[in-house]
Amino acid sequence: MLRLLFLFLLFGQYSNAQVEKNALLWEVKSKDGKSISYLYGTMHLMDAQLFSIPKKLEKTLLKSDVLCMEIASVNPNLSPDALFMKDKTLMDVFNQNQLDTIYRWAEKALLMNQEQFNTNFKTAKPFMLMQFIMQTSLPTNTKSFEREFEALASEKKLQLKGLETVDQQLNLFDGFSVEEQAEMVMSSLRDEEKSKKSFDDMQQIYLTQNLDKLYTFMKSESDSPISNSRAFLEDRNQNWIPKMKEMMKNQTVFFAVGAAHLAGPEGVIELLVKEGFTLTPVKL
Repeated sequence: MLRLLFLFLLFGQYSNAQVEKNALLWEVKSKDGKSISYLYGTMHLMDAQLFSIPKKLEKTLLKSDVLCMEIASVNPNLSPDALFMKDKTLMDVFNQNQLDTIYRWAEKALLMNQEQFNTNFKTAKPFMLMQFIMQTSLPTNTKSFEREFEALASEKKLQLKGLETVDQQLNLFDGFSVEEQAEMVMSSLRDEEKSKKSFDDMQQIYLTQNLDKLYTFMKSESDSPISNSRAFLEDRNQNWIPKMKEMMKNQTVFFAVGAAHLAGPEGVIELLVKEGFTLTPVKL
């Protein structure tokens, strides 16, 4: 889910004690040294031509007891309440000029005429429509770390766990009014080329494994929800730490979460360090 182009401002509060984050895979060792788990920063979708899982990464996953992702499965059951409005339609949210723009996009991108579009999307929350729009900025062929990891883990019968539910992820957008969501939709439609470039730029930064640079990039665009809200990164990071600590007590866990969650003063790496864990980058 959430293939939004999240971005970030430079933060002057970094201290010299903070970990330099130039790796995607990290060993996580408990304070007593008896427990070792792993943390990997993913990009949820990538151009299939650039995607790869190094052998060392695959072996690290397969020697673990548990694969824990943001959500336990990439094919979850979705609640209609999280996707559709109960007392409004898109006609209540968008004016006629905006609707005409959306209909033209749907005819071109989804091969749907106005009637077909309304049948499928009339009561959809605007953020759901935005996800479809943003799909058009993706390469034709994509691959997902989460999907590939889940397939490997299932084949080896590893436990699958999640740090949150898909409904919790979708409900993040309820922090924005439907009007704010509508503006995100129109912003995406106004500059589809910018979205494509942003995806390409984000992908290239990810391939360098420079988490701090990725974090900065992911918070830098003013029209991204993450730049004006803690809900998408920092609050979720804080919520994950107690769950991660509990999981790591008696088993080796391979955590795979979006790479932007790892960096920053309230990123998962720094939060685990504050809890007494030793984090060591692993070269792939």
